[in-house]
Amino acid sequence: MINHQNNKVNKLSIGLFCLVLFLVVLNIFTPLRLITDGIRYLNILEYFKGGLGNNSVAAHDVLPHGYPWLLYLFDKLHLPLPMAITAVNIFCVLLACYLLTKLLPVDNKLVFYSLVLLSFVNIKHFTLPVSDQLFTLCFVASIYFWFKFLNGQRYYIMAALVLTAAAICVRTAGIAIVPGIVLCLVYNNRAKLAGSKILTWGLVLLFVAAIALFIIKFSFFEAKIGYISQLNLDMMIREPSSIIGRLELHFKEIGEMTLNVPYSKLAGIIKVGGFDTAQYLLLVLGAITLYFAARAIGKLKLVHSLVFWVFLVYLVMIFLWPFYDTRFLIPVIPVFVYLLYTYVVRFVKARYVKASALLVYGSLGFLSLAYSDGISLNKTFFLSHYGADPGLTEKYRIHFENLKGKTGKTPTYNINDNNVLFLLENYDR
Repeated sequence: MINHQNNKVNKLSIGLFCLVLFLVVLNIFTPLRLITDGIRYLNILEYFKGGLGNNSVAAHDVLPHGYPWLLYLFDKLHLPLPMAITAVNIFCVLLACYLLTKLLPVDNKLVFYSLVLLSFVNIKHFTLPVSDQLFTLCFVASIYFWFKFLNGQRYYIMAALVLTAAAICVRTAGIAIVPGIVLCLVYNNRAKLAGSKILTWGLVLLFVAAIALFIIKFSFFEAKIGYISQLNLDMMIREPSSIIGRLELHFKEIGEMTLNVPYSKLAGIIKVGGFDTAQYLLLVLGAITLYFAARAIGKLKLVHSLVFWVFLVYLVMIFLWPFYDTRFLIPVIPVFVYLLYTYVVRFVKARYVKASALLVYGSLGFLSLAYSDGISLNKTFFLSHYGADPGLTEKYRIHFENLKGKTGKTPTYNINDNNVLFLLENYDR
């Protein structure tokens, strides 16, 4: 009887994963989807190719150059850029999830993969020329190889160092790996440190020296590292209450991630007395998510894990970030899915609670997939639904007409005068 149930669960899991993967992969046929940072990355690519000079904005853009170099490789290989971007983004998320299952025990790997793929945040960004899903793979892979190294397999040190460097080159937030490793080592060796005054004081002096160096060279770090320059640390010091506002933004993002629907789709729908309450409900849901994630960490005894400490540092970096953008949660989505899914499966006894949670999250994920597939496969639907900028929509309409040859000839746009049309003409092929 138990074997029969297990076989049934396995077949359902395989069916679910194959269906989700099929619907996700359909997005490789998308037109090139542009957003602000995607345009910046493509302009950096043009700078690499010589299309923009040393005095251009792209030449001095603070975005790390790791991702544009990947785009440069795609271009040199003459790959269709939208297809290559989407395929690599999907591959990166799946491989990151696979490596995470090597670090954390997962009850059903295929269901776990499916839930991560069904996140509306991932679905939205699979097709975009942005670095977050590549960063997720580099970030998780570096944790994986550092874990191997710290557990006695010393020959993994080179892979760990290379992937850490790659993560930092793709996104500056990759630096979170370094303090995460240090904190993990300190916590797991706290008994030894407590028994040795030399080690304890040595660690304290190193910490003080690091803080002093940061303060003394603050202007240098601020000029070189975009994250620090945009943190607005002066405001945090002058107005500590501003930190609460930042936390509210990111709690709301986590609420969106958990419910699996963007605030933009809820705004105006959930009202009390004519007052839009959706953002506050998402904020509360974000706080509840963090509470249950903390409970899962405690019950699963993950506080000793390198995964916990590195992602804790990353999450602190995100919580201090003064801007709202759910895509910065992409690296932590697999971890949150793991924690919440494992908590629900192992520690929630009521079956209707388990079923309801999976049904709501999964249904909204499939809706996001259907919406994204429609945008990818139908240009009319694309023009009606992609983006909120009428100017951008008009440029896509012109581009699609050019592709069909309605204008009688293929125009050549100037990158400075018609930046978006130039990028579409050259890379949406």
